[in-house]
Amino acid sequence: MNKIWLTGFPFAHRGLHGSPLGVVENSLSAFHAANDRGHGFELDILLSKDDKAMVFHDVSLERLTGTSGNIQDFTALALAEIKLGNTSDSIPTLSKILSEIDQNYPILIEIKGDQGHPVKIAKAVFSDIKGYNGPIAIMSFYPKIIEWFKANAPHVLRGLVATSINDGEMPNDFFSIETQKEYVEGLEVDFIAYDIKALPNDLSEYCRKKNIPVLTWTVRSEPLQKKAAQYSDNIIYENLKLSQL
Repeated sequence: MNKIWLTGFPFAHRGLHGSPLGVVENSLSAFHAANDRGHGFELDILLSKDDKAMVFHDVSLERLTGTSGNIQDFTALALAEIKLGNTSDSIPTLSKILSEIDQNYPILIEIKGDQGHPVKIAKAVFSDIKGYNGPIAIMSFYPKIIEWFKANAPHVLRGLVATSINDGEMPNDFFSIETQKEYVEGLEVDFIAYDIKALPNDLSEYCRKKNIPVLTWTVRSEPLQKKAAQYSDNIIYENLKLSQL
């Protein structure tokens, strides 16, 4: 599998978005904006009520749409009618993004496990990406999601998202470097995406020695960009001066 592109393009975190642009995260406009700058992008996936892969970060709809309820309370068609902020963009399906985006630029798909259905969400994502011809990879905090791809779609590049800082979302042992190393080896990941605040560490150094690319998130300042240049192979960034990239 060719994974050179994993380190060839900076990745815009949830697309290129923010107040100056008038663009909301994880929107088609944000992804076009990233590609217009010659960058790849990262996006997040959750499931709709009818088990479609939706491009959205939060389980709750409130922060980005002002709508009460959770994403799994609505079908994909209903979600497509909900606007993102005060923009013309609505919540997209993964299939819509893949059908409309420039396939020359790479995509990192972070598959969220917050809804508790690792196999179901992995299948939904694979159903959408299996006919896609551009550079694409999946990644997740959740080992069971990565394990599904290893067993059922080993040709799809897969990465482990990780941090050593416990935010209460994952079991305590997940934040152990030794446990993460076991996942890297057992899941035979093609790359890792590690929290910039927790670099460098023994896992990142181990991966780089093994020629496993280390991506890092979320790089939001020039000092962090300089740190990333020293301890990682590529960045997932947000709110950086584009002239710096």
